[in-house]
Amino acid sequence: MASQLSMDQNFVERLKAVLESNFSNEHFGVQELADEVGLSRSQLHRKLNALLGKSSSQFIREYRLERALEMLKNEETTASEIAYRVGFNSPTYFNTCFSDFYGYTPGEVKFKKSEASNNDIGLKTSASKNTKKTFRRKRKFTTLFWVSSVALVLLLGYTFYMNSKTNIETVVEPQMEELDKTVAVLPFKNLSHHPENAYFADAIREDIINNLSKVEQIIVKSRQSTEKYRASSLSAKDIGEALDANYIVGGSVQKEGQKIRIRVHLINSKTDVQLWAKDFDRDYKDLFTLESEISKQIVSELNLVLSPFELELIDKAPTDNLEAYNLYMKAVYYGVYEEDIHLARSYLNSCLEIEPNFAVAYSGLAISYLWENWPNPTENDILRAKDYAEKAIKLDNKLSEPHRVLGWVYLSYDWDWKRTESQFEKAISLNPNNYFALFMYSQYLQYSVGDFERARKMLDRAQLIAPDSFRVSILSSELYLHQGDFNNALRQAERAEEQLPKDAWPFWVKFKIYTALGEYDLAYKQLEISWAFEEEGKEKLPLLWEAYMEAGIKGVYKWINDMDIEHLKSQGTLYNNAYWIAQKFAYLEEDAKVLEWLETAFERKNAELYKVKYDPYFEKLHNNPEFLKFLKKMNLGNYEIKL
Repeated sequence: MASQLSMDQNFVERLKAVLESNFSNEHFGVQELADEVGLSRSQLHRKLNALLGKSSSQFIREYRLERALEMLKNEETTASEIAYRVGFNSPTYFNTCFSDFYGYTPGEVKFKKSEASNNDIGLKTSASKNTKKTFRRKRKFTTLFWVSSVALVLLLGYTFYMNSKTNIETVVEPQMEELDKTVAVLPFKNLSHHPENAYFADAIREDIINNLSKVEQIIVKSRQSTEKYRASSLSAKDIGEALDANYIVGGSVQKEGQKIRIRVHLINSKTDVQLWAKDFDRDYKDLFTLESEISKQIVSELNLVLSPFELELIDKAPTDNLEAYNLYMKAVYYGVYEEDIHLARSYLNSCLEIEPNFAVAYSGLAISYLWENWPNPTENDILRAKDYAEKAIKLDNKLSEPHRVLGWVYLSYDWDWKRTESQFEKAISLNPNNYFALFMYSQYLQYSVGDFERARKMLDRAQLIAPDSFRVSILSSELYLHQGDFNNALRQAERAEEQLPKDAWPFWVKFKIYTALGEYDLAYKQLEISWAFEEEGKEKLPLLWEAYMEAGIKGVYKWINDMDIEHLKSQGTLYNNAYWIAQKFAYLEEDAKVLEWLETAFERKNAELYKVKYDPYFEKLHNNPEFLKFLKKMNLGNYEIKL
C-alpha cells in the first residue's frame, strides 16, 4: 500500500512538474500533457479519475489556479497579468474560475493572506471561518487545500479512501462542472431567395455541431434531438428545459451567388437572455474559415479555453475544393435530413470524381453502407464500409466517424477485440459527443468485457447527448436488466416505447423484464400487444396463446424458436437468426442445441455473436467445458474469478 501510494504520488508530482514548465502557455492542454507523460488522452483521463476524482482539464485548471494563488499572495503583479501568466487567455474567465475554486475573488487574496498569517498554516482556523465560502464551489470532491507537502499527503490519503469505495474509470466520464456546458444547436433558417439553398443552411449548422462536438468540455445535443424544433414557436427557455440544455444556438444563413451571410446568436436557456449575437459576411471561398471562427466564438462566449488539439481539429479544412464540398453538403442534406441514402451516396461519389483525396466523402460512404440495412448490415455492407473507412483514415486520421465504423466492423464481423477497443477510443477522443461511438462501445464493454460500470457511463453520456435516441433507450434498458435493476430497465423501455410506439423491441425487452420478475402474465401481455402491430403477427396470436397456456413462458420460447428455425430453413441465411435461436435454447436449458446453433452462428458470422460471453441467456453455461472452448475459439477467454 505504501509503495503504491508513493508511485501514485510520484505520478501526480510528475504531472505538476510538466505543468510547471508549461503553465504560462495557454495552449498547453490535455493532449499536450498526455503526450509529455507518454499516455493517451483516455489513459490520462482514467488515471486522474482513479487517483484524484478529477478530469484532465480540471486537474490542469486547478494547478494553474494554485500557482495563481501563490503569485497573488506574493503580490507579484496585478490579477489580470497573473491570469495571463498562468495560462488563462481571459482575465474575466480567470476571475470566475478563481472564485468558484476558492470561494473568494483574486482581489480578496491580500485580506485572506493577513488572516492566514495569524494562524500558522491556517488549516483549522481558516476552515472554520471560511467554510460557507469554500463549500460553494461546484466540485465532485471538496478539499481543504494549501500548497505544502502536508496538504498533498492529506489530499492523496482522502483520495485513496474514496477510491476504496468506488473505482471511477472511463474514457469520457462527464464531470459535473462540465455538464453546465450543454448546448443545443437549432436548425438555421434559410433566408436565401432560392429555396433550393436549404441544403446549404442545414450543412452550415451540421458543420458547427461537428466543430463544437470536438470540444471535450461541451455536451452538444444531437441533431436528431433538436430537429423537432425546426419550426417551433417555443421560447429558448422551454426548448432548453425540454432538451436539458443550458445554452441554445440559433441563426440564419443567406447565400446569394458567391456571397454568404450567417447570423448566429447564443442564448442562456435558464434565464432566456441572449448572451451574444453577430452577423458574419464573407465570400463563399472563406466558408471553412468562417465556420471555424463562429465555432471558436461560441466556445469563447461559454468561457472555455480550447486546447491546441481541439483548435487543430476545428481549424482543419476538410478540402480546398469548394465544388467538391458543395456536393458533399448536398450529400449530408439528402442523407441526414431527407433520409435518401442512395441520392446521398450519388453525391458522395460525385465528390470523389472531382476530388479523389476527399477523406470526408469516403467517411460518408462508409457510414452509408453501415447504415443502409442497420441494425443488420449485410456482409457486403460490412466489407464496403470497412474499405471506405480505411481509405478515409489513410487520408485523414483525425476524423472520428471512420474510426467508429471500423470499431463496429471489428466488433461485429472481424471479432478483433483489441482493434475494437482502440478504434472506439480513438473515435471518442476525436469527438467526445459521437453518441454512436459511445453506444457502440458500450455494447463491447457490456457483452465482450463484462464491464457494466463503464458501459453504463458510456450509455448515460450517449443519452445526455441524444435524449430522443430510441436505440440508446433500448440499450440502456437492456443494461439495467442485465444488472438486475428492473425499475430503471422498465423506465428506459417505456421511454423507448414513447419514442417509437409501434416498434416491437421495447415490448420484447419488457417481456424479458417481467419474466425475470416472475410476472408471467404481464410478460405474455407484452408479446400480445406488439405482435398485433402487424397483420401476420396478429394471425399467429392464437397459437402463441396456446403455447403459453400449455407450458408457460418456456412454451412461448419453444414455439417462437420452432417458428424461427422453420423460417430459417425456408428463407436461407438470416443475419442473426442462428444466434437468437441459441439464446432461446439456452432459456430452455437445452445445452447441446445451444452449442450447435452457436457453431452455426459462428460459421455464418452472425453480427451479435460478440455478445456471447456475457449474454445473460448463457449465464448457466459459464462452467460448461464445450461452451468455454467456444469462447476460446472466439478469442474471448475464460471468466475471471472475482475475489
